[in-house]
Amino acid sequence: MKLLRLLMMVMLIVSPLSFAVAADASARGVTINIDGQKQAYSDKAIIKNGSTLVPLRGIFESLGAEVTWNNADRSIDAKKGNKEIWLKIGSTTTKVNGKPVQVAVPPEIVNGNTLVPLRFISEALGADVKWTGATYTIDITSAEKLGPVMQVHFIDVGQGDATFIQTPMGKTILIDGGKRETGKQVVSYIKSLGVKKLDYVVATHPDADHIGGLIAVLNSISIGQFIDSGKVHTTATYEQMLRLIDEKNIPFMIAEAGDVIIDDQTLDFYFKVLAANSNAANNNDASVVVEVGYCGTDVLLMGDAGTNIESDLLNDKTNVSADILKAGHHGSSTSSSLSFLKAVNPEAVVLSYGADNDYGHPHAEVLHNIAAVKASIYSTATSGTVVVTVNCGGYSFDAKELIETTIEPEVEKPAPQPVPTPTPQKTYKNCTELRVDFPNGVSSTHWAYQKKMDRDNDGWACE
Repeated sequence: MKLLRLLMMVMLIVSPLSFAVAADASARGVTINIDGQKQAYSDKAIIKNGSTLVPLRGIFESLGAEVTWNNADRSIDAKKGNKEIWLKIGSTTTKVNGKPVQVAVPPEIVNGNTLVPLRFISEALGADVKWTGATYTIDITSAEKLGPVMQVHFIDVGQGDATFIQTPMGKTILIDGGKRETGKQVVSYIKSLGVKKLDYVVATHPDADHIGGLIAVLNSISIGQFIDSGKVHTTATYEQMLRLIDEKNIPFMIAEAGDVIIDDQTLDFYFKVLAANSNAANNNDASVVVEVGYCGTDVLLMGDAGTNIESDLLNDKTNVSADILKAGHHGSSTSSSLSFLKAVNPEAVVLSYGADNDYGHPHAEVLHNIAAVKASIYSTATSGTVVVTVNCGGYSFDAKELIETTIEPEVEKPAPQPVPTPTPQKTYKNCTELRVDFPNGVSSTHWAYQKKMDRDNDGWACE
């Protein structure tokens, strides 16, 4: 009996206290400021399980997003620029550009108001959020007020490479241009952004899937400085590229490791060369490896540099640490060694390759290595052009991740079986004839391979 009375006393004391605390959390009053302006909907905000929920249209529209309410399934679609956000009442699963994102507290309807999680919405739209517990104040700095941005566009050119960079000071950089047949696409994309001049163009190495598209670029857009690997290649495409540079009197330089192209300490931006070797044994290892960085976010672009170049960088104690890595050689196992990825320690890796390509890119070994360093993976083959926006509050991707980067257990591989050499079905006199049947060239294991057609000795003929 005494025990029962004690329990009842405890319940009478604790229950009102719990109610008071819960009520205080939602009724005390939260002040929400965006770019220094107090928001009128502050008085409708509530705090639930540590998360601040605010009126739907208030937060989205004050940060410049358009919002649509779907009554049929009680979901919300919002868009700002290339950022799309989806939420559903009662669900902790949201989506940003199609990628599922979990939130601690779901959107809900309270007293006729649709409330959504403030921090999630703000950060998804590129804003910075600061909470001051002493005064129950939330200060939000919009993406526009965080200062200039750097955007890195990994352009979808199929089985090739083309990366366009818009710097925070307004300079423009194009690194490679994909194949010749994608050149017009690269030009169109760049011009669609309102760009009329390229301050810098970098040809990482003379393979056709990197410089072919630069022919159209040279013929269509003014260029301030052309940076080349210096690796001599006896193809018509490479010769045409050099002739156009000469005819248009474009300033020309051969990259060297350690070159600092831009160093703007005021804006905390740099553009530099980490590796280059015009005397490399093959085109891939002549790749100009560059890095750009802005406001603490570093982006490393590897060209087609192989594992031996990666080893050289590590042996030379080069600082290769980067937040975002454009993996070398389209995700081929000739690049992206585990030791190198551990040194870079990227948060995200971008792979540029064509769907169903003849090379099997990206190779399983590379995907496993990326998973081992717990980096997110983005792919031009699955997402199209991938755009990264960097400001002084961090960075954001506009694409879906390729896969969940969890490490799969290693499976013991069976012993390789000898592969019979097929009888050649046809003899090709030159690359022109071979490309009619095999547009992307052939590997050294293919029956049509001829050593004389593999001019850069990289194991592929007529690529």
